[in-house]
Amino acid sequence: MAEFRFDESKFEPWATIKNQHRTPGMVAARKLHVAVSVARAEATHERMSELLAHVQTAREARGLVSLSTTCKSGGSGLSVVDFMAENTIEIDHQKARITRMQKSVGVSAKALHNLGEKNQRVWMLTLTYRGTNRDWKPEHISRYLDGLRKWHYSRTGIKKLRYVWVAELQKRGVIHYHVCVWLNHGLTPPKPDSAWKKHGQFQAPMWGHGMSNRVRATHPVAYLMKYASKGTSEGKFPHGARISGVGGLDEAGRGCRRWVLWPAYVQGNASIKDRFRPAKGGGYVNVDTGELLLSEFVPTGGGFTRFVRVRTTPKKLENTGGPFSWLSDKPGVTHA
Repeated sequence: MAEFRFDESKFEPWATIKNQHRTPGMVAARKLHVAVSVARAEATHERMSELLAHVQTAREARGLVSLSTTCKSGGSGLSVVDFMAENTIEIDHQKARITRMQKSVGVSAKALHNLGEKNQRVWMLTLTYRGTNRDWKPEHISRYLDGLRKWHYSRTGIKKLRYVWVAELQKRGVIHYHVCVWLNHGLTPPKPDSAWKKHGQFQAPMWGHGMSNRVRATHPVAYLMKYASKGTSEGKFPHGARISGVGGLDEAGRGCRRWVLWPAYVQGNASIKDRFRPAKGGGYVNVDTGELLLSEFVPTGGGFTRFVRVRTTPKKLENTGGPFSWLSDKPGVTHA
């Protein structure tokens, strides 16, 4: 019996009984396929090399042993697999979006409430659609708020209006809005789906897409946080829909809102007066001083859902106690 030898040519796609000839097009396609595969492999290898270099630098900065001493025996260090498992996080973008909304709404509502007088009136307005999400348009909530500002200006002569709104899904899966507005004592906003008067002339309803509701809010922050906490339990928001908005904050309030939305490594190095913004390539940069804070995590794969910690940023500030602590002389807070 003859010795078996592997003939690589027999496993090429064109080496079949019915087709023994290689056309120029087939040869070109094979070369292209090989070139693309090699390029992808090289790119993956380069990316993993950069990632491991970041990890190695971070470990040395933290006083840990080199990853080249791969085993854990004798307490000499962690293997690459163990290190990645210990320092990798996975992010659900939908949940992260809801969490950011909750932080923004909670801090903004507190700041707006503190701007008013003790006898101010707070109203909760609910805007619903009579149809489905196909009737929704992103500009509907903006146009309603424009109408509310015009009404407020016609009554007070003041253009700035203090409000927070959140989007929520009904049980039937249709989006609707809850708008909380802070007004001076004696002012009552018109019912959104009813006509209102301006200089004696009736104006069209501010919300013409369905029904509305209007009630006094005795605990506005708690109301808003209740709706914000529901998130997407009844389905998904329409594509492109904003889920919250804020208006009427002063400079300090905008600083508090900005601070609470920063990642922890920025919060530990900035006050509400600092202006850090996302930097190209990751991290945050102070637009006034140029100070760059590199991100503590880098993505480990496609989709930007899984990240690994490559550094730990030292904190300049300790015991900040939240954004509102910058507005007082709270002991133990080091102000920048």
